[in-house]
Amino acid sequence: MKTIQLFACGVLAFTLTNCQTESVDSSMIDGYNSKASKSYEMDEAMKGHSVYVSSNTSGMLSIFNVQEALEMPSMKVLSLPYMDADGVEYDANRDAIYQVNRSDKALVALSNISEAMNGDVLIPTAMGPSTFENGRGSDLYNNKVVVVDDVTPGKLVSYHVNEEVISDFRQYHVGFEVWDVHVNGKDLWAIEDVSSNLVYFENFHNAKSGDLMYTAKVAIEGLVRTHGLDYDAGTDTMVLTDIGSASGMPTSASDGALIIIHDFSAKFMTAAESGMIGLDDQIRIEGDLTELGNPVDVAISTDKHAIFVAERAQQKLLIFDMPMSSGNYAPVYSSSVPGASSVTIDF
Repeated sequence: MKTIQLFACGVLAFTLTNCQTESVDSSMIDGYNSKASKSYEMDEAMKGHSVYVSSNTSGMLSIFNVQEALEMPSMKVLSLPYMDADGVEYDANRDAIYQVNRSDKALVALSNISEAMNGDVLIPTAMGPSTFENGRGSDLYNNKVVVVDDVTPGKLVSYHVNEEVISDFRQYHVGFEVWDVHVNGKDLWAIEDVSSNLVYFENFHNAKSGDLMYTAKVAIEGLVRTHGLDYDAGTDTMVLTDIGSASGMPTSASDGALIIIHDFSAKFMTAAESGMIGLDDQIRIEGDLTELGNPVDVAISTDKHAIFVAERAQQKLLIFDMPMSSGNYAPVYSSSVPGASSVTIDF
């Protein structure tokens, strides 16, 4: 939390406003933000070792258990009563998944995930109101899920959630096409679609419905079109995906990349003045060995020193070791996931 407050102050200094620390319910933040709490009683075999992958074509939720090794996870596939899904979040307090059901244009809850067996059919235990048209990425924060509505101009929709009830909370108009978001404490990061831009909203936690003005926006040098992002506050590491060609759907199945930015807070503040985070401030995974063509979502684990990727063009889950330098690295694990569209982890 100290890292979050210091970073917010730094950005506010750039925008020439006063920085004041606001009180935060630490128990609430610890319980929900970034899947921090693992207190729910669940099977030890699945506790804190699972990777969840949505599909926008198959009507399946794929779950990989990486407890034994990143290179040889066990796997189970669960059936859903809808075919097209995107953003996926795991709530450890309730052993529930919140998923963007694009078929019905609604956020849904799926309960008792750890108890489900391979091949089981999951029926949603809650469905939210249909308040988005083109749902994409999402993130779990406090007792809410924010969903991206990738329309023109872009929109964010926030819901109160639990495994039994999902209700509309707030709606925000951000003024640009948006693909994915990550909430960190009281702040929010967003991907501007069809661009190389990363956008920062300070104090999103307290924002009211309506127009939402961003605090800062920077471009990522060398990035063609970004889609997925994840941030680890403990190590101050940001990871972004590059899907390559920005003219409609990518024309190449091998032009994707991952961008890793360490010491992200200082680099972003410096870039807020120049408008760009340069190549020298990035580590890049790209090349023919990577299997990266259209990496639409990403999750990072500093405990396991790994990056997990939903790769849409190759229709796979890819797992990479966290690199120390740029390179053309092969994934340590690659597995078919038809229609792979989003990924999250519970560790």
